[in-house]
Amino acid sequence: MDIVFVRHGVPDFTLADERQMTQLEKDYAPLCREHLPVLQEKLNHPVFNDAEVIISSPYTRALQTAEILNRHRGLPLFVEHDLREWRADKEGGYITLNERDRRWLEYRELLKAGIPMTDNRYEHVDELKARAELVLDRYRQYRKVVVVSHFNVFEALQGFQDVGLSCGEFRYINF
Repeated sequence: MDIVFVRHGVPDFTLADERQMTQLEKDYAPLCREHLPVLQEKLNHPVFNDAEVIISSPYTRALQTAEILNRHRGLPLFVEHDLREWRADKEGGYITLNERDRRWLEYRELLKAGIPMTDNRYEHVDELKARAELVLDRYRQYRKVVVVSHFNVFEALQGFQDVGLSCGEFRYINF
């Protein structure tokens, strides 16, 4: 199965940060309106023309990106809970952006070095990869699918990436 993996568009966390929302509440943040024209242009690429289905993370930033991609295509669109973002806090409570960033850097350093993760406050790469692969296995009957999700899901599937995947960018995966 060929997968075109799309990282969601640029989210606008302004309100979430002002109100110190929990991680769960932040997941409802919409895309930044000023970035929408660039995203629409990226998603108009012909690589998407022969896709059979779109699978999206349930987070607003991914769903809104999937909707923009599908606006003129009319493909079946499935929302999959297990394509969600890496969890910086497994308990789902509020953690500061500084603490989230610290955990993310630690997670990526361990991933790059191939060192097992032991901090149980955040999700480990093996957990993230396993849940994403279970989702993708259910779509093997398709030749080409589009997955709209998050960089850390891409990285869990493809291994550590020295160069990130910017918001709205896409890559091919053969699964």
